[in-house]
Amino acid sequence: MGTLYIVGAPAGAADDITLRALRTLSEVALVAADPATFAQRLLVHHNLDTPFAEAADTEICLAKLQTDDVALLIPGWSLAPSGPGYRLIRAAIEHGFPVVPVPGPSLPLSALVSSGLPTDSFVYLGTLPEERGARRDLLTSVATERRTLVAMVLPGRLPSTLAELHEICGDRLLVVWCTPGEEGPATWRGTTSDVTGWELIPASQDLGLVPGPCVVVVGGSQAEAVRWQEDQLEAAIQSRLKRGLGTKELSRQLASESGWPRREIYRLAVELAATGANEGDEH
Repeated sequence: MGTLYIVGAPAGAADDITLRALRTLSEVALVAADPATFAQRLLVHHNLDTPFAEAADTEICLAKLQTDDVALLIPGWSLAPSGPGYRLIRAAIEHGFPVVPVPGPSLPLSALVSSGLPTDSFVYLGTLPEERGARRDLLTSVATERRTLVAMVLPGRLPSTLAELHEICGDRLLVVWCTPGEEGPATWRGTTSDVTGWELIPASQDLGLVPGPCVVVVGGSQAEAVRWQEDQLEAAIQSRLKRGLGTKELSRQLASESGWPRREIYRLAVELAATGANEGDEH
């Protein structure tokens, strides 16, 4: 029986990989990655001829694990595996194969550590949604969060996202970390109110040359979080329901005002809407 090694791969410079990771990649029978071309580039750079496959090819990887070790590459862009990589890990565990981590460089953690903002507790938001409404909903849900926020943002959406961040969360300490490959990270420090347009990477470094998402590290809210009592929230929900507002829209509106999570407001709104409809039927 083989072992599935979860290998942390660098986000920018290929030479940031650890010696243990290189040894593991040279000894396993198969390297899986999402996409497989990421594994190919890394292996070629380090003169390794280990076969590679898509992480999504779960059956191929599981078949190989019957007799040999397999490495799953996790790019340093992310804090943890997701999508095909996550599903492969779950499948390996369910089939009884040992799963062993080989830690490597993580772009979000590197940015957080170098930000100078509190690191004892933080909230990782992952890559912010590309769809504007979903992105604003997510930012609204953490508007009163007192812990440091860490999020990944695609370079082309950075200016508009930072404008939304200031609009929804107010003036906060801000560090933006982008990695233009071998030259190392470009870092911008200030507050959300300082940002006007694209001023986060030196003019000599064209936006199109940034190879992956930027990390946005945001200071926690300094305002005292005020959470409404449930009866106050119910009254506000009922008032909006009577005005014809849908449960989704009123949940979004009330999340920033009430201090309640949007999903909890939505659940309560659905219950109250159903109760109101039943009472109307009885009459």
